[in-house]
Amino acid sequence: MAPIAARTFLTTLLAILTSMPATCLADDLAPSAQSSQTTSSPAGTSGSASKQVDADHSSDKGDGHSKSKRKKSGSKEKSSKAESDASEKSSTKTERASEKSPDNPKGKNKAKAVRRGTPPCLSWVDYEQPVRAVLLCVHGLGLHNGTYDAFGKRMSKMGFAVYAIDVRGFGSWMAAQGREKVDFDGCMEDVRSTLKVVHRAHPGLPVFVLGESMGGAIALRACAQFPELIDGLISSVPAGDRFKQGQTKLAVAFHLIADPNTPFDIGTSVIKQATAKPELRDSWGNNPLSRLKVSANELIQFQNFMNQNHKYAVLIKDRPVLFVQGCDDKLVRPEGTVELYNRLATKDRQIELIPKAEHLIFEEGQFTDREVEIVNNWLTSHLNSTKIAPQDSGAQAVPNKTDGEKSDTSKKEIGAN
Repeated sequence: MAPIAARTFLTTLLAILTSMPATCLADDLAPSAQSSQTTSSPAGTSGSASKQVDADHSSDKGDGHSKSKRKKSGSKEKSSKAESDASEKSSTKTERASEKSPDNPKGKNKAKAVRRGTPPCLSWVDYEQPVRAVLLCVHGLGLHNGTYDAFGKRMSKMGFAVYAIDVRGFGSWMAAQGREKVDFDGCMEDVRSTLKVVHRAHPGLPVFVLGESMGGAIALRACAQFPELIDGLISSVPAGDRFKQGQTKLAVAFHLIADPNTPFDIGTSVIKQATAKPELRDSWGNNPLSRLKVSANELIQFQNFMNQNHKYAVLIKDRPVLFVQGCDDKLVRPEGTVELYNRLATKDRQIELIPKAEHLIFEEGQFTDREVEIVNNWLTSHLNSTKIAPQDSGAQAVPNKTDGEKSDTSKKEIGAN
């Protein structure tokens, strides 16, 4: 490289590094749950059948929801025809963002178009007992909604209807042409529309949102932007303060100069930070549904999103909040989560620091009986007695089912618009 060209390259690289905020760019690129071929079944039936519907019209169509099958092709799971058709039909629609936020304090229309879509959504409901409340789960960067499978089944046995959506750019979105890239504006719109759907599906029941890592930040922002749709927030490891931030920033800077839109591997180093468990590392790195490659532009978008955490935390003033952080987390700095917790304006707040817990707590079955009991007791204590009769707050966590046991929990797959 010629001296002048080399100096130009280094000057550009230095400018990028110094202009990038301190927040780490990589999140918990965690393994996906094993995908299984699903078949459609009527709503309300038990078993493990899955159903795909267009939730934008769920309250009007009733049992006339469109049904589709989700199939595997080789090692990659494809989105269903219903999802693809819905995405095609909605590709020309736009919606203006007008919520109050740190960037838009007066709630004025900023004329920023948001492409609407159909986020795939799984649900776990035990029809053998009354549903006490609803829990909407949001995954982290690189995951998909199936990572909440074990947690959803466990919580459904305790009287909660559990839902989990795919975030834009992950899970089934990766197979949707034109929708496979990270899109946080679209994601927030998906969360809002899905919340409306579950309210219609469970009228009168309180609705809580749970998210982990990037999903924890998404859930936090949703609680700040859509408080009328959310009765409480559970945010696990949501901080943007990461270990080894400098290494990630340097990698992003190089790829930003070379090709900002070409995904590159950041998963190898993230896996080593997030878990020391050989079996989890193996499934994480070899699972074809894990998205371990993200472009520099997408990582910068992620970084900018995480940088807003503190600004949105102060907007949560009258909703109960539970923060959860693993003390043995080598990806997210525990002190970062504590600092974010202290920014919450609400007086009804609680933080649980879990000894020996790594980065993942609720996803990929990494929870223990203690974490389940913490969540169950917190949710139970915040059930609105005017909506439903609260259950004894001393309810114990239900033990995990073994592979040989049958589950009465119905797992459904829904497309929310």
